[in-house]
Amino acid sequence: MTNATHQKVTPVQIAAMCRRGFGSEGEIESIQEVIGGTVNETYRIGLVGGNDVILRIAPPDHADTYWDDVALMRREYHIQPHFASIASLMPKVLLADFTHQIIERDYMFQNYIAGENWSDIEDELTDKQALSLWQQCGKIVKQMHATSGERFGYPHPGRQFPRWSDVIYDRLDRIRESMLALKMNVPAFRTITDFALTQTSLLDEIDTPRLLHGDLWTFNLIVQRDSEQAIIAGVIDADRAWWGDPLADWILFLLLIRQEESEWQAIIDAFHEGYGKRANDRATHIRQELYRAMHIGSASVWGVTNGDTNAEERAHRELSDISRTLAQFSA
Repeated sequence: MTNATHQKVTPVQIAAMCRRGFGSEGEIESIQEVIGGTVNETYRIGLVGGNDVILRIAPPDHADTYWDDVALMRREYHIQPHFASIASLMPKVLLADFTHQIIERDYMFQNYIAGENWSDIEDELTDKQALSLWQQCGKIVKQMHATSGERFGYPHPGRQFPRWSDVIYDRLDRIRESMLALKMNVPAFRTITDFALTQTSLLDEIDTPRLLHGDLWTFNLIVQRDSEQAIIAGVIDADRAWWGDPLADWILFLLLIRQEESEWQAIIDAFHEGYGKRANDRATHIRQELYRAMHIGSASVWGVTNGDTNAEERAHRELSDISRTLAQFSA
């Protein structure tokens, strides 16, 4: 699920990309690699006499690329206009080049958003600043989720589906196939998949596709701050954005799995002050558990693929718990 090993781009190639994107104004003053991403190669480019820009370069096409990592940059490019409700926070695409004329990889330039990654400064924030940021985050996610689409699934060139249940079954089946290919022994995942197949009508109560960021957490939020206040100034890396049930968005999953931890209660409350009240009915609980299994299953595949020796055992434990919870709903 991460980049296959490949040679990084050279300064000469970066210079050629800048000339294509900015013409005579594309002379480079500085190149700084941005570390921390798991898919793209990313650089902050200082242009002579101009503003800094971000250059993101997709990995090469490989036949063994994990199914959910295929054409991420192209998917982001096509879904970008649908983030209009938070356009002031999103990096603007200055150039997207999918021709492979300069390098055999997709790349795009975006404007640079000044600030710090929230994940890098979490320990430096006051409680007041942190809770304010979580409330702001809730409002931003609510704005995204208010945007509706025409079909469920993934932006072009990803697959789209007429029904939400079709997306869930497709994801569960692909995750199961990946587990089998890796020889992972997680029988609870098959049990959960079988249960999901009995819940078509419940899943299809979600009849309006909503815009989901797909990878939103503190590492993809840019913060500006002073001694008193902190504000979210940027929402980045929307390459995993898709259309579906807001409850299935990555950030809601991460908050859900922390809801029993006392140190997260104030944070979760602050988020929902911005986002809105949490539903607490039977259908919501079933969908939450199915989405939780989906995310845990996918994360376990990522872990095993990338050498996490505890990923399979952890998945077995967590998915067994979910299977037991779902069994109570079918009783």
